[in-house]
Amino acid sequence: MTPPLPPGIGPGRPQRRGCLLWALAGVTLLAWAPLLSVTFTYLVANALGCEVNEARVNPCPGPFGWDLGELLVFTGTMGWFMLVTAPFMLATAVGWAALLLTWLWRLARR
Repeated sequence: MTPPLPPGIGPGRPQRRGCLLWALAGVTLLAWAPLLSVTFTYLVANALGCEVNEARVNPCPGPFGWDLGELLVFTGTMGWFMLVTAPFMLATAVGWAALLLTWLWRLARR
């Protein structure tokens, strides 16, 4: 005779909660990447005292003598992708808020 399985293992509904969290985290990272890119651009530019302009590349001396001008223009113009990702940004924000409220509701019911 085989010993019984511990609770939560065996026949029944499969656990998909972990997969859904990873999927939501991945979509969140992709959707919010343009905003993170623009934030990085202006944080670095302000810290180094550089000017960022989409029309042309301005020299921006960084650490170790590296010129960060082209990188800052590239990451700054990535913000235009927010026009496409804005609905997904909203959807992921609502999704994380729903998960938080669900977790708080279950915590309060215990």
